[in-house]
Amino acid sequence: MFSPSNLLCQKLLMRNSTRNFSFKQLKDVKSIIIRNFAWFNRHTAKENFGTKLKRRLRNLLIVTIVGCGTYYGYRTHRDYKWFKDMTDSDNSIGTKPRVVILGTGWGAVPFLKHIDSDKYEVVCVSPRNYFLMTPLLPSVSVGTVETRTVIESIRSLVGPKVKYVEAQCVNVNPKEKIITCNSDGTDVVSRGDDVKAIYVPSKREGGASSRIIKDSARTRPQFDMKYDVLIVAIGSENNTFNIPGVEEHAHFLKEILDARRIRSAISDAFESAMTPSQTPEERKRLLHFVVVGGGPTGVEFAAELSDLVREDLHHFYPRLVANDVKITLIEALDHVLSMMDKEISDFTEKHFHRENIEVLMNTFVKAIKQHEVVIQAKGSNEQQSIPCSVVVWATGIKPRRLTNRIREIIGLNTQSNRMGILTDQHLRAKGVHDGSLFAIGDCATIEQPKLVDRIQLLFEEVDTQHRGALDLQQFRTLVEKKTHEFPQLEIFSARIEKEFTEADKDNSGFLTLTTLRSALEKADTKLRALPATAQVASQEGRYLADLLNALPDLNVENYQKHDIKPFRYKHMGSLAYVGGDSAVVDFTGSRPILDIFNLKPLSGRGAAYLWKSFYFTEMFTGRTKTLLAFDWVRTQLYGRDISRY
Repeated sequence: MFSPSNLLCQKLLMRNSTRNFSFKQLKDVKSIIIRNFAWFNRHTAKENFGTKLKRRLRNLLIVTIVGCGTYYGYRTHRDYKWFKDMTDSDNSIGTKPRVVILGTGWGAVPFLKHIDSDKYEVVCVSPRNYFLMTPLLPSVSVGTVETRTVIESIRSLVGPKVKYVEAQCVNVNPKEKIITCNSDGTDVVSRGDDVKAIYVPSKREGGASSRIIKDSARTRPQFDMKYDVLIVAIGSENNTFNIPGVEEHAHFLKEILDARRIRSAISDAFESAMTPSQTPEERKRLLHFVVVGGGPTGVEFAAELSDLVREDLHHFYPRLVANDVKITLIEALDHVLSMMDKEISDFTEKHFHRENIEVLMNTFVKAIKQHEVVIQAKGSNEQQSIPCSVVVWATGIKPRRLTNRIREIIGLNTQSNRMGILTDQHLRAKGVHDGSLFAIGDCATIEQPKLVDRIQLLFEEVDTQHRGALDLQQFRTLVEKKTHEFPQLEIFSARIEKEFTEADKDNSGFLTLTTLRSALEKADTKLRALPATAQVASQEGRYLADLLNALPDLNVENYQKHDIKPFRYKHMGSLAYVGGDSAVVDFTGSRPILDIFNLKPLSGRGAAYLWKSFYFTEMFTGRTKTLLAFDWVRTQLYGRDISRY
């Protein structure tokens, strides 16, 4: 028995022999084709509504069952792999070198995500059990972004092969390779925010369920932990510069609870100003917000606060916003965003003027009181008082207590930099001879070697003809071969001939040791400590993970034999949000692609889209990316939540 498809082929062959189809023959072929496709689809060509509905529901049921089964299988496999990796990690304790890292910030998380956990037993110790997206804290402080959007649990972020211990490291013994964590009765374990008031007995009355209490859930007995490699990535803390009243009356903006306290304080100020018995002078004081610091954090917070007032609060407090609200930014230098291009600084200052943000430049804060800020202009002996209710301190950092403790243990003669742990170019702490202690991020400072200190060796190395002078080709060889070891030579790389000509003042065509010294001293003047930014810490964490993964043995001291290059920071540009859906982007110093195109600083709405795109891609997980996108959409559609909680 022939199938419909075979019959179709036979009939077409018969008709094809004549090459001329009649109208009746075409109708016959059409009917055969329709019947053939109906047979292929297993249903008749004409279906009533009930049959179609039944078929589509059946297909929907099949797709649903297959999808649910696939998802269930994926979840089952993922859970199985998670517990298997966790079990294998527990069983391998003591069989692999132990790498302990202190911290869960911008330096620690890239390290934990890229370290080979099959090669090392990795342990993370930190009092904060989450990663915090610190650049978005100004947005959190006004409700543009919610708190859960900018944090991610460290356990879910790094996986089951990395062990996490919530504890505070209080001492390090580099000789015995032991760290001491927690000390009950002396330092209460921090939640990452150092909130002192959380342990003060509640003064609320009436048995409110939101009272502050003390329970026994947070118990941290002291313990010691051995390590083979210790990485210090504990960051820094705010520097008050010993200005009276900063600790007691100013808000910092470094942790998640700092942002929550600022958000609550803003709401308190407006609700207090709405009290019928308030005087006009007190209302103006309550609604005067002062930001100290013209860096990215201070500028972005002032911009976010201005957006909150203009876009949301003016609907609920129209008279207060029109008559009493004032935002003041205080900067000690002669312009804001001093680390960026001058064009960006000028744009920001003009933009702030349009946004009604007062900028006081060349102004120093002398004291902060509960109801006022005392300032003094540069070059003046007269002090002024600014009545205000909320002060945000966004300037300066200093080392944490543990950082200074490690420096003292190693020796202050070696650890001579007061800003952090001094390291070599491979991020190893100076003074620890076995190379078992590394430091990254804000708590570390890389020692930059000077060219003039090794000028004799450099000169003899390239003076292959032993004539006591270098020609242009030898000078070029010196610059090209030593740029990795001495990054300050990069200023010569693009203009070697010009620098050679300027150093060769007698036009002899050669550089003697004396003339070479003058050129290298010029390069040494370009040495700068790396900025304390998330970009630097992230690159250091990734570099250190790759370094340890490449080491065949932890006892290796000469990294150059294993082709391990020193750390080199690659600046990818700077961004800052300035309010009113505008941002600024500075590509100065970014290498190598951006400098080739000589991109100029960007500002305005286009830069704001770039700012949002950058931080969206920087979010570590799909969960936080989704939450961030929904927060931005929610803010545009429904505004910010102004309730206090």
